[in-house]
Amino acid sequence: MKEKRNIFAADYVHPHGLDILKNKFNVVVLPQGNNAALQRSLVSYGKSKGALLVRSTRNVDAALLKSLSNNTGIDLICTVSSGYDNLDLDACRKYRIKAMNVAGANSTSAAEFTIALLLAITKNIIPANSDMKKGKFTSSVYSNTELARKTIGIIGFGRIGSKVAKLARAFGMIIIANDIKQSVREKYDSINFVSLNKLLSSSDFITIHTPLDKSSHYLLNSSNLKNVKKGAVVVNTSRGGTIDEKALLKLLRSGVIGYAGIDVFENEPSFNRGFTKLSNVILTPHLAGKTIESRERMAAEAAKKIIKFYAKKLTSVELIN
Repeated sequence: MKEKRNIFAADYVHPHGLDILKNKFNVVVLPQGNNAALQRSLVSYGKSKGALLVRSTRNVDAALLKSLSNNTGIDLICTVSSGYDNLDLDACRKYRIKAMNVAGANSTSAAEFTIALLLAITKNIIPANSDMKKGKFTSSVYSNTELARKTIGIIGFGRIGSKVAKLARAFGMIIIANDIKQSVREKYDSINFVSLNKLLSSSDFITIHTPLDKSSHYLLNSSNLKNVKKGAVVVNTSRGGTIDEKALLKLLRSGVIGYAGIDVFENEPSFNRGFTKLSNVILTPHLAGKTIESRERMAAEAAKKIIKFYAKKLTSVELIN
């Protein structure tokens, strides 16, 4: 009988996904720890063939990939996340380890969270709640605004960005977008796609939904952020590195940017503590795509993709490298 492959879960994965995998593979839930601890845990399994499941919080760097190549039989890494900037893809190719992510399963969660930030900002929900808990009934001090008839500029119009647009349309917002992919622009031909600078200068609300790669690193920076409409709101639920945080902080302090909702940071879990001193910022710890429902969907999709990969039914476009 052919020996079952091992699937090693290095980070937390929803049990539903693991149960799907158990029908085809030996599933090994490893003790959670850093990369050094992970390498020690895998030693006892020798050259057992199989895959490694990780989350976006684990940096799968060249050193870890070299160790996996030399000391294990792992030939696939699946990051149970939409983004894959935690994977060193050049090293994956060098050590002949295939990589995959799980795109789209958390798009509803991320889109809803984006709108939640816009509502919290425009309705002053957080400071009003703080006042009430201090015994202050101070409704007259807040100047709330409506989303209706305001322009929202969506940078990146893929699975999440397009869902943000659908929700924004329900609020009566005017939608403009920017996306570098011609296929996306053709797919959503009813959307008004504009240049990035045009979007920045025309939008009351700017929200980012691009993956982080070389082309999108510091997509919003000290040069182009100066072009934003005075008092605009910037929301980022994609990846921290898409915005130059120092430039954003400076423009928030000066009031050029009126408010920001920031869920992602360049060096998580570290972040620029300067943001904590500002009253015109909402900070959340990378929560946008994380819901009970999305965790289950992502784990299930990851499991199904792994099964297809080893059955040689996965297409090349479903792999990252």
